[in-house]
Amino acid sequence: MSMQARTKKILAVIAVIALVAAGGLAAVVTMLVRDAPETLPTVTAFSNGETVDIQAGVCDSTMRCADLDVAYLPVPAGVPLQMSLPKDVAEGEWRLNVQFGDPRTGEVFEGFRDYAAGEVYSVTVPTRENEQLLGVIIQQPSSRDFAPVWALQTLPGLQEGNDAQ
Repeated sequence: MSMQARTKKILAVIAVIALVAAGGLAAVVTMLVRDAPETLPTVTAFSNGETVDIQAGVCDSTMRCADLDVAYLPVPAGVPLQMSLPKDVAEGEWRLNVQFGDPRTGEVFEGFRDYAAGEVYSVTVPTRENEQLLGVIIQQPSSRDFAPVWALQTLPGLQEGNDAQ
């Protein structure tokens, strides 16, 4: 076998090994990306000079949730809550759930509003002096069993009680 033929054979073997290695690397990268947890965007809430970032969790249709970390931001009665939604949330359909309480009677009122894709990128939840905002939940619909949810607790004093549990 001539030196030139031998060199060509070695180069061919090296090329095959490089292709197999590149294919293996591509398969590993594909598996890692496919199996990586989906990163969900953060919603920002602002009230009374304070800001908090709300991390998403996932809940089923009955609001049984996995990995839902409820954020806390005190919102005194009569003070509005402002929420800024990232593009990934605002450019899809979403629902704003709110819960108010009447401090005089102890009654609790719940309501919601559905938003169309791209309708708004921020929302203000107004309150009156005689009503206390208790909490807010933002939900996105999903064709899967679980959907993204962002939860915010707003009642002053309630957070300390939750930490003791």
